[in-house]
Amino acid sequence: MTSSTALLASAFSSELPGDPLPPGPRANRWPGEPVESADLGDTAATAIHRLWRARGHHPRPDGTPTTIPRRAVPSAGGCYPVQWHLVVPPGRGRQLGPGRYVYDPATEMLVRRSDPRGPVWPASDHVEIVLTVQPGRTFGRYRHRAWPLWVADAAYALEALLRLVPDADLPADWSDLAAARRALRLPRAAQTAWWLERGLVPELALARIRLPHDPHLDEVAAAAICARRSPALAHFHEHRDRASVDRRRAEAARQSGQSWVLGADRVLGWPRPARLDAVGYAQLWQIHREAARQTYSLTAQGHGVRAVSGFCPRPAEARPLVHAIAILENGAAA
Repeated sequence: MTSSTALLASAFSSELPGDPLPPGPRANRWPGEPVESADLGDTAATAIHRLWRARGHHPRPDGTPTTIPRRAVPSAGGCYPVQWHLVVPPGRGRQLGPGRYVYDPATEMLVRRSDPRGPVWPASDHVEIVLTVQPGRTFGRYRHRAWPLWVADAAYALEALLRLVPDADLPADWSDLAAARRALRLPRAAQTAWWLERGLVPELALARIRLPHDPHLDEVAAAAICARRSPALAHFHEHRDRASVDRRRAEAARQSGQSWVLGADRVLGWPRPARLDAVGYAQLWQIHREAARQTYSLTAQGHGVRAVSGFCPRPAEARPLVHAIAILENGAAA
């Protein structure tokens, strides 16, 4: 956890990010064999497709579309660095044959990765979904503050998947970076030569979800999450002229530097971990998983929910926040 500890210390410093950097490609184009859409009867593949297929594009403030696809799972700054990998071991008559697959968001198809070294399978015979992030997407915008945002985006994706496939679970070492890399047979992201030689940009393997042998898709949960939209900032601005602003809204707006938060009906905020070690890293996952669960539950109840990230720590901050969600009661998303 040494590398992530160093990155957490940098992410929570008071240093301001520099100018934006070129973010690189939206997703790797992995070499391999595409799987036709007709074969997406597999529960895991279907869940990934439901969560990550494009649903139009994010709008600009004037309503015109950007080039950023909208997806069911929210992402800090619309960066969408999460990549979805699927490890299918041999046996049990599965609809997908043994292999390591990756979801290509450009074609909205699975690609069965080529492996010239021959397959090596984990000890478990369960199908696993492994979440990675393509760090350049977020780093290009947030620079040294990107690490908590990678975890946030992966946590929102993880919790959405656990709702769609409720009988899935997390292995004991689910957030161990080395275990996730081993499941995918990938090197560290820092070994850039390996990636670039294959025409790829590095990915950080962050988390694993284990599926039961006969998983099922919760169609009610799928419909709720796939219909989710973060309310447009204009909806929050419409409510900014309130008679009073409570402390939580004011504090979240001040620390994030985002005045639209003042227009929320209420705000739930989470302070950043006090420690910058393995314990703090685990707490960072807990914070964002709880925020994701609250977001999906509130959305299912008809409320509008927008995540708030990009908090700007100050040396004398009494309760520095790392994440928050802004809620519009019974608010329609746009």
